[in-house]
Amino acid sequence: MTMERLQKTDVLQVLAGLRLASGKSLLASGRVQDVLLEHHGEQVHVAVVVGEGLEASEEDQVKEAVGRLPGVATVKVVVRPIATTGRPMAKPRLLSGEGGGGVLQRGFRPQPPPPRVPPGTAMLAVASGKGGVGKSTVAVNLAVALSRLGVRTAILDADVYGFGVPMLIGLEEGPRLKDGKIVPPRAHGVEVMSMDFFVRDNQAVIWRGPMLGKTLRQFVEDVLWDDPEVMILDLPPGTGDVALDVVQFFPQAAQLLVTTPDPYAARVAERAGRMALEQGVAVKGVVENMAYLRCGETGEIIYPFGRGGGDAAAHALGVEVLARIPWEVKDGRLMGNVVDPKSEAGRLYRRLAEGLFLRETRGRRKPL
Repeated sequence: MTMERLQKTDVLQVLAGLRLASGKSLLASGRVQDVLLEHHGEQVHVAVVVGEGLEASEEDQVKEAVGRLPGVATVKVVVRPIATTGRPMAKPRLLSGEGGGGVLQRGFRPQPPPPRVPPGTAMLAVASGKGGVGKSTVAVNLAVALSRLGVRTAILDADVYGFGVPMLIGLEEGPRLKDGKIVPPRAHGVEVMSMDFFVRDNQAVIWRGPMLGKTLRQFVEDVLWDDPEVMILDLPPGTGDVALDVVQFFPQAAQLLVTTPDPYAARVAERAGRMALEQGVAVKGVVENMAYLRCGETGEIIYPFGRGGGDAAAHALGVEVLARIPWEVKDGRLMGNVVDPKSEAGRLYRRLAEGLFLRETRGRRKPL
């Protein structure tokens, strides 16, 4: 590995090869929720976000292994805060009463209306169920592919606890204010809004459900969006209350599921898809990320995470695998973040964007 700028995929590759006492890799165990990198000159500070605490010896393994990567100054293992709000009900349930009428079930709390999305904007939520499968990378590259096709595109980083979109898309500036409204910055032609703009020094965000809803509403209604045709939502990983709250907050958003070929990741993605279907959300299909690795010298294809996970999740949900995105290698180094549009992955993202959103109808392009 050269001394080029460290990428998230470099850390994920290390975690994929890190064996715990059980003999299972840390990444395959499903406990990794996200990897955050903060660059300061030639040094980088790494945070490995996990869904549950690790043993002290396991934390030491992570810090030692990741710390050996070139340029890494510090490594932290952070437990993702879990929201403590109960599951909100999508609508009141009627119980039978006298005279053939009904009464509202006790305990029902009316939910606030969803935020006012810009008129004519199609919304697609990118979900994964578990962390570490490259969900945010898929969301960012899909948004960039749409922008390259001439579609006015925005991406909303709805993971307010594990925000990472600005870093992945390469933003170098934050939002500005105009007439009391927030003007979102752009990168690769994509408008971006994220909690990352409003915290300092990579501080943890520890909120309960109401604050989550207020923030997401502000990100939609108090932002001067430039009439996007498509808004990509990068959902938080998991199938718990936080992910459910976000799904219910944007009922008009269809969903795209991301998994790796790993069977465990596929099962968790399937659960996320079933949760969406139970809420009346349309599931467009499955993207199998890190599907294979093509060796540059020989062209041989290898499968670091095995095969079949995407097909299993898609079959269980009655949808299709829309894309199989490979690991990108250039000059012997894994590439991450925004891919080259001329690369194999870049062409596949373009095809995915075209398949999802571009249809010729009476000479006019319309989002699905």
